[in-house]
Amino acid sequence: MTDPRGVGRWLTPLIGVGALFVAPLVWWIDTWTPDQRPARLQAIDVAESFKRTPQIEQVRQRGTLRVATLIEPTLYIPDSYRPQGLEYDLTGRFAERLGVAVEYLVMPSIEAAYQAVDENRADLAAAGLAIDPARQQRWRYGPPYLTVSRKLLHANGQDSPSGLGDVSGKPLYLPRGSATRFWLERVAAANPGLTLRPREEPDKLAVLEGIRQGRIKHAIALSHIALLTDKLSDEVAVGPSVGPPVSLGWVFSRQADASLLRAARRFFGAIRSNQELKVLVDRHYAQFERLDESLSRRFLQDLETRARPYLSTFRRAGERYGIDWRLLASVGYQESKWQPDAVSHQNAYGLMQITLPTARDLGLSNPADPVENIMSAAKYIDQLRDMVPEAATEPDRTYLALAAYNVGIGHLRDAMELTRRQGGDPTQWADVRERLPQLSDPPIYRDMQYGYARGSETTNYVENIRAFHDLMIWVGTREGLLDEPQ
Repeated sequence: MTDPRGVGRWLTPLIGVGALFVAPLVWWIDTWTPDQRPARLQAIDVAESFKRTPQIEQVRQRGTLRVATLIEPTLYIPDSYRPQGLEYDLTGRFAERLGVAVEYLVMPSIEAAYQAVDENRADLAAAGLAIDPARQQRWRYGPPYLTVSRKLLHANGQDSPSGLGDVSGKPLYLPRGSATRFWLERVAAANPGLTLRPREEPDKLAVLEGIRQGRIKHAIALSHIALLTDKLSDEVAVGPSVGPPVSLGWVFSRQADASLLRAARRFFGAIRSNQELKVLVDRHYAQFERLDESLSRRFLQDLETRARPYLSTFRRAGERYGIDWRLLASVGYQESKWQPDAVSHQNAYGLMQITLPTARDLGLSNPADPVENIMSAAKYIDQLRDMVPEAATEPDRTYLALAAYNVGIGHLRDAMELTRRQGGDPTQWADVRERLPQLSDPPIYRDMQYGYARGSETTNYVENIRAFHDLMIWVGTREGLLDEPQ
């Protein structure tokens, strides 16, 4: 019988979609408390406060940047080990430049995030919000940090629409408060022969659940959400892009002075020019672009049926060697699909696929013992991290160590040297990743110290682990699924 707290209770064919997008009430109920004063009085109070003290000075005096956000994969996940997401990384770096801490106010909806900024309960909203011309009279937007597109979604097995014309006259669903509704209204006004009927659901989850249940035939989602849906669900199909590109940006109050907005503009200008923004976007999205759909769905299924006997060992290994235990578990899945008796054609053994020479160096006497195998693999990854140049910082340092775990430290050094020769940054995984496949190109590998390597395999190896790691984080935040038994 399946554990009632296990994946099986909610692991439908839409696994990951329902489980990863819904935000539990307990995470935001204490932070979302709408002001009961009349809106006109609130606006006067807010405006007066900024006349007295510029917004950026209020933030510095308070010592905290208040950020309204939404719980959403790749944007913000309040993980107990370490919060995750692009918005988390960006707002954390911005606050660091301001010399303050960050307080994340998790909102129940897009509209609530805007309202929190309007009422000065949040200094800005960072929640994957589309820059919306219809809202610019009441709010200001910071510089765009990510450009996406709008995608048509429909149930798998149903004819895919080629564009908005194919859904003319039909209900078209989207999350409440989405900028897409205002865009659809503008499109309909400009095209009298096109009958668009937008319908709003409470949130992204409700839209996706509606498709799965057959209640919703057509919907629109932004492409970064559609990407995850495509990887995790075999019931929701992703159709074509519609309309122009969509830019995401932070939201600021128009009642406030522009001091905090100007600081944000300088911040984004700096991280765009030094490529830090590009690295952060890559860190949160690139692995999913490469991940095979069938592999991601199998991973989530195997998480229920195979992983649990080894989770406590992964935790102990992670604590001992300072590695996120879920990353170690992800390595184990990539290596053996969590099978302790696995043997590869290259004579690598056990759950973490350790070769006999490496086993001897690590003092591993019984590679078939999953506890010994996992602990030795964590020790080895820790040793490989020490071999990566000190200039590499986390998480790139660990990603490079994982590449060495797969291809060998010598070939990794070749790839890093090749990256340096070609003008890239050898301490950044994103740059080294692009050079690894060249190690199978004769004109290239003949000029490298360690010669030929199947670098493309290593690139896919690390990217899969990164994706599995994120999936474990998202799943693990749901109802203590991966918690240790009491």
